[in-house]
Amino acid sequence: MRAKRSWEGAGSTVRIAFKTFGCKANSLDTDALYFEAKKRGFEVVGEDERADAYVINSCTVTHHADRDARAQIGRFKRQNPGAVVAVVGCYAQVAKEELLSIPEVDIVVGTAEKFSVLDHFTAAADRDSVAKASGFLPEQFLGSRNARASVKIQDGCNFKCSFCIIPQARGRSISLSAETAIAQVEEASRLGFREVVLTGIHLAHYGWDKKTDLVDLVRKLLEKDTGPRIRLSTLDPFEIPDVFIDWLGDKKRLCPHFHIALQSGSNRILQKMRRFYGSEEFVEITHRIHNKNKDTFIGVDVIVGFPGEGETEFNETLKCLEHSHWTKLHVFPFSLRKGTAAENLQGRVPDCAISERSKILRALSERRYQTFLESQIGSMREVLLERPSKKHLSIWLGHTENYLPTYAMAPHGEAKQLFSSRVTRVERDRVWVD
Repeated sequence: MRAKRSWEGAGSTVRIAFKTFGCKANSLDTDALYFEAKKRGFEVVGEDERADAYVINSCTVTHHADRDARAQIGRFKRQNPGAVVAVVGCYAQVAKEELLSIPEVDIVVGTAEKFSVLDHFTAAADRDSVAKASGFLPEQFLGSRNARASVKIQDGCNFKCSFCIIPQARGRSISLSAETAIAQVEEASRLGFREVVLTGIHLAHYGWDKKTDLVDLVRKLLEKDTGPRIRLSTLDPFEIPDVFIDWLGDKKRLCPHFHIALQSGSNRILQKMRRFYGSEEFVEITHRIHNKNKDTFIGVDVIVGFPGEGETEFNETLKCLEHSHWTKLHVFPFSLRKGTAAENLQGRVPDCAISERSKILRALSERRYQTFLESQIGSMREVLLERPSKKHLSIWLGHTENYLPTYAMAPHGEAKQLFSSRVTRVERDRVWVD
């Protein structure tokens, strides 16, 4: 262990900046650190500003995420060579020694003890703490830096998908109690948030450790006619129960928006990935959603180039997508992670094939997405204003309940404002509302 750097005048107010990589759950963790830092008296500044301390909340889902974190370390040190740089989160959890070998890194803290990183800047803590992997769930709603509030109700994962390093980084599934989760949603509502996103690393695992489940929690949140609209983050195809689909028409506060982790449309590849469903289940669930509410936005995750994916398997994915209802694809080129079962699989796919297949899927996604946007012209939607356009302050950006990104003329608008409006036209990847 090497001695940590310190800055002159350490007794004065510490200027601290945060940088986040990765998923929405990571963004929420950074929100918690941001508000906790302000509570403790730190001066929080932007990531491009000179600070005394920099915290990188890292992701390790792909080798590109690791590379981005390492590049950010260098950028921070160039902004202030005397600053203390800390790396926390998933990359820190699984690659402590690798990070400590980087001269510019001073502190490494894993997923379970993210909050403790702040202690390193205010006390004589002199250690690199990477405890056993565990989730990070603040017990109170501290706020959100966005117009849409998110409440992380679950962390960790009990599955062992062959491509995924996250179980090693975040540990087994843990959940907030239903009472705590509901209290956080109610606090967000009290603070003026009109939408709350329920999120987690594996959202459908919510409640496995608390003798409850996601359906029961959402039912309790929707019992009242008033309150913020509720949006769900990613679910697997077999994790969308009939009751959620039924509520698309009956519970107005439940946003008609699903994000489904398909990963592959080839059953052979799904088996190698250690997924718990077949492509037929995905097709069926999208048809059930569409038949209940054709305006439901369905986002889909697809991994391209998993070991063993030949032209036959890729065409099976295309066929699966052709016969299912969805709105937009999130295409992820396969990234091999050390320590996962996929590391030992045969049949590596050449980078050129991965790139070409990714282009095909992204072009397919663009066509399907534009068709969906155009189908919404003339419909009435509930729009949440989020922020003004950087180019035209009288134009605000937001999202509808079914996740249409919107432009709205709102010269006197304000963040968190929710209003009903009609979709009038499509401009690039957004719709205009009147």
